[in-house]
Amino acid sequence: MTSDRSRQAAAIVAIGAVVGTAAVVYALGVLPEPWTRGYISEGGVATSPRDGLYRLGILALAGSLALLGVALRRLVPFVFAMLVTAGVFGGVSSAVSCTPGCPLPPYEPSTPTDLVHAGASVVAVGLAVLAMGVVALISLQSVLRTSARWFFAVTLPLALVLVYGLLAIGRGTFTSVLERVALVPVVAWVVVTGVLLCRLPAPSRADTPRWTADSRAGRDVQDRATAG
Repeated sequence: MTSDRSRQAAAIVAIGAVVGTAAVVYALGVLPEPWTRGYISEGGVATSPRDGLYRLGILALAGSLALLGVALRRLVPFVFAMLVTAGVFGGVSSAVSCTPGCPLPPYEPSTPTDLVHAGASVVAVGLAVLAMGVVALISLQSVLRTSARWFFAVTLPLALVLVYGLLAIGRGTFTSVLERVALVPVVAWVVVTGVLLCRLPAPSRADTPRWTADSRAGRDVQDRATAG
């Protein structure tokens, strides 16, 4: 069951994730290299023709993660903190861009801003994937649990291979393509979960916990006695 506010947040989640992804893809399309080469973060460097649009897209995705946590707070309370934190780190990734080429250790010398940007991006995506796994395990709504399980089964191996590629291979076509592929199911999970939350029924009076109903009844009796 979801409240009206949760459904409103979920709708914004789905729209924000789609719009943010479209902005990032559009910003990457004007880079000198082919779209499948280079890190995604290179769309936000100062020399990129559409760096502002890229940053807005990342910010929209970060906001979608945080709002998804808000929408899930009643159904999966533990995920709330994880997704809000992921949104905060996503905002840091949007605000702090890397230098041209986004050099990363251990193969390239990196600046402090490179490390901050990369670290914030990794934490944001990592928390999103972890939240996906938690929903897959403990969500009280079977439709959310089933959806998360499918996406998590696809995302986890891609994420592990991507980490291996970054550490063992470094910059190249393999890591560039894999980075893009690995992020697709993460964004798709956010959008699909937002849509599913919008479709869940609103709670009725019959769903009110008994202790809540009893406490309300007690207050009503007390109020009547006081008034009399």
